[in-house]
Amino acid sequence: MTTRDAILDGALEVLRCGDPLTLDAVASRAGLTKPGLVHHFRTKEVLAVAVVEHVALRWLDGLRRYAGESPSPVERLRAYIRYTMTEDIDASDLALLADAKLSVQLVALWDSTLSPWIGEVIDASPADRARYRAARLAADGAWFDRALGVVSFSHDDLADVLEVALSLTVEPQSPGGEPGPSAAPPSDRPAGS
Repeated sequence: MTTRDAILDGALEVLRCGDPLTLDAVASRAGLTKPGLVHHFRTKEVLAVAVVEHVALRWLDGLRRYAGESPSPVERLRAYIRYTMTEDIDASDLALLADAKLSVQLVALWDSTLSPWIGEVIDASPADRARYRAARLAADGAWFDRALGVVSFSHDDLADVLEVALSLTVEPQSPGGEPGPSAAPPSDRPAGS
């Protein structure tokens, strides 16, 4: 593991503990002096951006596991729903909220990485778009609730919620009466598992 990776892991641990993301806290958690940390991340702002990039890329890897090869926009949304409801989520997954002064920049960075996965690029009727958005909002709620530790569902209860959210993403029937390509039964396992 590189020093940079150790610093980013230390920053995630700081966030998991609910502590403010400061250079001192991250240096301590990473086993470095503050000057040692500043050698890699000149400012708290540079560190915060790197942490959000790190978390967003971790999410992207997970989403790709759930979506499989060449996913459609609906399959990407379904992967997002599965990820938020089945993966280990904690306070570090809210890294984009780590610095209020940088919130616009951090949210834009998060959005630029994950926007293809949240259903906004799906070409659909207003009614279908509303269903996709409702499913996405359920996923967002699961992400925030799980990251904050607000609600603790049993595995079975969360599986039921996942099934309902995924049912909102079943594509409309084709003219021949066949379900669309994303009408496959819901699964909480990554593609290829």
